[in-house]
Amino acid sequence: MHGTDFFIFSILIGGGIAIVRFSSIRKEYYPFIFIIWLACINELLNTALVLTNHFNIINSNIYSLAEGLLYLWFFQKIGTFRRFSFLRYILSALFIGVWVTENFILNRFGTNFNSYFIIFADLTLVLLAITTINNIVITEKEVRRNPTFLICIAVVVFFTYAILVEAFWIYGIIKPSGSFTNNVYAIVAWINLLCNLIYAVAILWMRKKREFTVQF
Repeated sequence: MHGTDFFIFSILIGGGIAIVRFSSIRKEYYPFIFIIWLACINELLNTALVLTNHFNIINSNIYSLAEGLLYLWFFQKIGTFRRFSFLRYILSALFIGVWVTENFILNRFGTNFNSYFIIFADLTLVLLAITTINNIVITEKEVRRNPTFLICIAVVVFFTYAILVEAFWIYGIIKPSGSFTNNVYAIVAWINLLCNLIYAVAILWMRKKREFTVQF
């Protein structure tokens, strides 16, 4: 493994902090905590599968759907869908529909990573995160210690780059090997580390007392 390969385990920092602080975290953050714990489990499972020479396509595809649905739940809990409460359920149905179509209709399950679903889901989450950031900036005086603001910033950074990577794969810009591919995934590793550390800080700043209200 390369040195940056170990950056994936940085998600365990936030996962550990969440375990210690869970009783003092407000309930609207629970979906995000579940996302972090799910990511911890998936990264450990990925590592075990790779080290034992097994494919990690199935668990990765299932994880991408579960992560997307949990993020939609999270955005609902923090008020992003306040004016259009039904939107979360429409998007959830679309996520499931696109995921099923790509994994069972367009491909045989477990043979390909669901790149089209990832692009669709990640783009949706980026737009939701940007919407939330805009409303926090408008309604809140102090945003630097706002957990939701930090989470949304990390979501925009990580998933925007993830969209680019998946698009590169689809159009054949990224090859199975080569210097360009290595550089792309080196950047992914560093972005992953940065965002995981931001998530950890956000979890540290989560409190039971309501610190803000997202208004729409």
